[in-house]
Amino acid sequence: MSSDLMQWMEKYSASQKLTKRVVLERALIEFRKSIRRKEYEDSFKKASLDSEMKSMTEEGLRDYLEQLTRLEK
Repeated sequence: MSSDLMQWMEKYSASQKLTKRVVLERALIEFRKSIRRKEYEDSFKKASLDSEMKSMTEEGLRDYLEQLTRLEK
């Protein structure tokens, strides 16, 4: 780890009354969330380009609309 980051973490952890371990764990948890978010985003973009996936989605929405319509009667 760079000395700048280490110094910042030491100051931050002291000011927040946290251990450096907690600061690192929180940072890694947020980093993991951002990676997963990006993976989901990429998979949805890929699915949006798949004509078969679009067709399945449209059929599902059509079925959902029919079910809602039946409930209204």
